[in-house]
Amino acid sequence: MSSIVGVDVGGTSTRAVCFDDGLRPVSSAVGPTPSGAADISDLVARLVGEVAAEPSGVAVGIPGRVDVSRGIVRSAVNLGIARGAPVGELVRARVGVPVHVENDVNAAALGMFAHLRLASTQSLAYVNVGTGIAAGFVLAGRLWRGGTGAAGEIGHVPMRSPGPVCRCGQVGCAEAVGSGRAVADDPARRGDVVAATAWAVQLCVMTIDVDVVAVGGGMTQRQGFLSSLVSVITAREASSAMLADHAIARRVVLAPADVPLGSLGAVLAMRQSGPEGMVGAP
Repeated sequence: MSSIVGVDVGGTSTRAVCFDDGLRPVSSAVGPTPSGAADISDLVARLVGEVAAEPSGVAVGIPGRVDVSRGIVRSAVNLGIARGAPVGELVRARVGVPVHVENDVNAAALGMFAHLRLASTQSLAYVNVGTGIAAGFVLAGRLWRGGTGAAGEIGHVPMRSPGPVCRCGQVGCAEAVGSGRAVADDPARRGDVVAATAWAVQLCVMTIDVDVVAVGGGMTQRQGFLSSLVSVITAREASSAMLADHAIARRVVLAPADVPLGSLGAVLAMRQSGPEGMVGAP
């Protein structure tokens, strides 16, 4: 029986999960995420070796802007990767099997789509509220990366003016208002996390009309977050017949923290991409 390994590289920790042919998790391993493409690739290779002896492939979900066809990652500043780094080739050289590299939020979106067992005709947005705010989209069962691979940077759309200055250079971005980074910079902004998430959810529904909006990430895991989020959205719908007609609140679900969505989604993204999305494919 062949196996494939999905790796979810996070800002704090990295998890590798070995899946069998039926995409059932067989084993997993976790390690603290280092800084820099080479050290991260070393960690990925070590974790892969711990969970699978001879995997048929390795799929890596990682923050940043990803060139899927070449496995190049850039703008993952929190990981010490600013300019383009050939993560796909670095990992392939260490594990000796084909490697697919995917943006981590995109991977989580595809993993959530599979977890919910949505039909191939349905669509989902996954809003990740962690250090920053970003979204991944699965449209009619397929991952949507956008024209340049940058789809989902909704955290850098201004939502409040005047507002705090964002690290991207704009003012009032959702990420500057209510992300983990915003709270770290100003603890008084903890109360803005729900508002920023509600804004992101509404943006996804009003622009793409997805069937489901899943919210996940470290800032969404506190007790009562989902009910607070739904309450904010419901209040908006009560004051607007148009919003009520969109039934946004009924589309929102909370992503489970105990399911390896990123690892699973990375593997599914590898399958969707085929050989053209794998470094080292024959």
